[in-house]
Amino acid sequence: MKPARTSSRAEQRRLGKAAAHVSSTLGELGILLFTLGGQLPHQEVAQRLGSQLESLGLAAAVDTAGPARVRSVMDGKFDDVDVLVVLGGSGPDGEDQLMDLVQWLLANGRTALAQNLVFAQWGEGRAKHQPVFNHVVLQPSYLGGEQQSGRRFPWAASADDSWALARAVLDYAVGLGAE
Repeated sequence: MKPARTSSRAEQRRLGKAAAHVSSTLGELGILLFTLGGQLPHQEVAQRLGSQLESLGLAAAVDTAGPARVRSVMDGKFDDVDVLVVLGGSGPDGEDQLMDLVQWLLANGRTALAQNLVFAQWGEGRAKHQPVFNHVVLQPSYLGGEQQSGRRFPWAASADDSWALARAVLDYAVGLGAE
């Protein structure tokens, strides 16, 4: 898959610098994409995220799990995770499921993951109120890398959105390297 373009060369350089910083401090970045619903395209989102990070020169192991939490723990999915990305729906049910997962993580000694996760809301539109967690909204066009905008160059409308998840993961990972 050809890497998606970012909205500007400056943004591409910023992401590249963040990826280089993460590589130098953490080496390989361990990412778990945990889905809150079986109908969500978690495999495809994980593949796209991994491809974007690879195009920036970052060694990242992107694994998937969910929605069965206990099975995921028994399979060792939560071990060696630097960044937890939770994929949920954009409605109130998705936010309720997120809070349920956070409470479960706290109760099971995964405080660092519970406090510092990235919530990826899948679906059309924006949430009416934003969760307290670092989050991004992924439109269905995220998987195709472009948005039908009516513009001459469709990537121009979606460039920022198509890199929002990679940007959020890198921002969090840069903070991990500073700790």
